[in-house]
Amino acid sequence: MKYKLSFLVLLLSMLFYVHSAQAANRAFAAERVVISVIYSSNSEPYQQAWEGFKSLLNSKNIALWVSRYNLTEQGPEKIISQINAEKPQLILALGTKAVRIAQVSFRNIPIVFALVLEPEFFKEVNVTGVMMDIPARMKLEQIKRLFPGIMNLGLVYSDRTAVKAAEFLQGCNELGLKLIAKKIDSEKQLPEAIREIKPQIDIFVMVPDTKIYFPQSVKYLLQESLKQKFPVIGLSRFYTKDGAVISFDCDYLDLGKQAGELAIKVIDGAKPANIPLVLPRKINFSLNSVAAKNLGIRFSPEIIKEATFIYE
Repeated sequence: MKYKLSFLVLLLSMLFYVHSAQAANRAFAAERVVISVIYSSNSEPYQQAWEGFKSLLNSKNIALWVSRYNLTEQGPEKIISQINAEKPQLILALGTKAVRIAQVSFRNIPIVFALVLEPEFFKEVNVTGVMMDIPARMKLEQIKRLFPGIMNLGLVYSDRTAVKAAEFLQGCNELGLKLIAKKIDSEKQLPEAIREIKPQIDIFVMVPDTKIYFPQSVKYLLQESLKQKFPVIGLSRFYTKDGAVISFDCDYLDLGKQAGELAIKVIDGAKPANIPLVLPRKINFSLNSVAAKNLGIRFSPEIIKEATFIYE
């Protein structure tokens, strides 16, 4: 009788353990957030943004069930079909191409994006995200710090970037700088605009304007920069590599963390339409030491150490 009682207690204990484990597994499965990630490409910034996103949610103890898709490896139709089958609670779209496909294909799934420059394309009620557009004031503060003594900034813009030009003007006024800006209608007018403003400027700042800047017009600008001895502030490290003295980039890891913060709001029940788009809060810069030397610009060792990329 004693042995039978012991066996019964052991059996009940095992059943209780199995039941508890199953309940815990069900709870864990219920708490997991199902996320589908769409990459526009395989480039490093997209990977960094994903790592930032993932680390932020992990730090908040949010369990994820993730499927990742790359538009350079799979056709949109296949990706759309697989995501429809998964029924995710959230889609993370990295890059413009990914967001465009997501917003057209998934009207009832919340979408959070990052690494996007032009917000006017993404006005759907189920979409929110992090822009790549570095605020003008943030750039100007860094320019003033990195180039002490610089006072007169040159800028060429079109109707497409008139708002951005106005932001630069306001920032210059607030920081005691002077902006010499010229509006043009196409890249064909860029040479004339540069000739007109060159005598008045210490440095030239590019704005992300696809109406003006094409490979040939950028090449011309950077060549004139060396010939006429005026430094150019580029739009990304790829411009620095081609001859801009310095370019500012977003901190892509932190962009991912910002997207993660927006995702948590969605997971907690907020509607994307009620979550404003956010701008980068951290930036890095790259440096072309050869271009700087040719233009007679010397940076302190401390500034050089800050650069995330140095092209020599």
